[in-house]
Amino acid sequence: MRKIGEDFIMDKIYNAIEKASFSLEPEVKKLIQDAKIKEENPYGKKTLEVIIENIKIAERKRIPLCQDTGMVVLFFEIGSKTMIEFKNFQSLQDVVDCAVKEAYQKLYLRKSVVSVPDRKNTLDNAPAVVWCESIPGDKIKFSLLIKGFGSENTTQLKMFLPGTEQNEIIEFIVECVKKAGPNPCPPVFIGIGMGGTAEKAVYLSKKALLEVGIKKFSEIAEFEQKIIKKVNETGIGPGGLGGRFTCLDAKVKTFPTHIAGFPVAVSISCWAHRMYQGTI
Repeated sequence: MRKIGEDFIMDKIYNAIEKASFSLEPEVKKLIQDAKIKEENPYGKKTLEVIIENIKIAERKRIPLCQDTGMVVLFFEIGSKTMIEFKNFQSLQDVVDCAVKEAYQKLYLRKSVVSVPDRKNTLDNAPAVVWCESIPGDKIKFSLLIKGFGSENTTQLKMFLPGTEQNEIIEFIVECVKKAGPNPCPPVFIGIGMGGTAEKAVYLSKKALLEVGIKKFSEIAEFEQKIIKKVNETGIGPGGLGGRFTCLDAKVKTFPTHIAGFPVAVSISCWAHRMYQGTI
């Protein structure tokens, strides 16, 4: 049994928040840069140029990529042969929340989290949204998303009938993007969750966003390319000003479901797709 100290976990999460707040992962930046080269609409091209300059300034001056510094979402895959040694905290949620509070205070990130239903600011951007799964092994894998709510507010779930065909699902996804319009700050990344129950589909759509920029060769990959093509045919374009690139990547995650239903969820992320994955 491998023992892992709470301080070690807290440092890893703090560093992940710091990195994701000021810089994008290489595969995300490449998708944006490639789109700038290929974009033909002058307004869309200019928007992408401004986005790329924004990214450079954020990295160089260590200032947030976006004024909406988001809500922290963490996915943990905890090895069955690991044991977290708790001394100052009582749970993994407490450890994560402490890292969030420290990061948002020390890095001067805007605090945007409020209590519900009274809508009072928590003043430290905690709590984070924490998900845990058990996996074999003696390591803890974690994936971080910092989710701005311009894009989060465009999340959609639809309970399709069992016999729904692929084209109907693509049409639903395209309509989600059309309805969102410029609000999620396109060009966007789209995560699609299919199967399970309603909440499982939404969960899968969020996890799908962690696979942005990863190339796959499968039947699902062909489906993803069809989604990208149809979404880009809307012409919404960068910043909603028109162009070829409304969506830079789409990823699908699936799970078996009940014979009587077919849940499909769509999660959209803005161009400032802040994510980080690590191992503890």
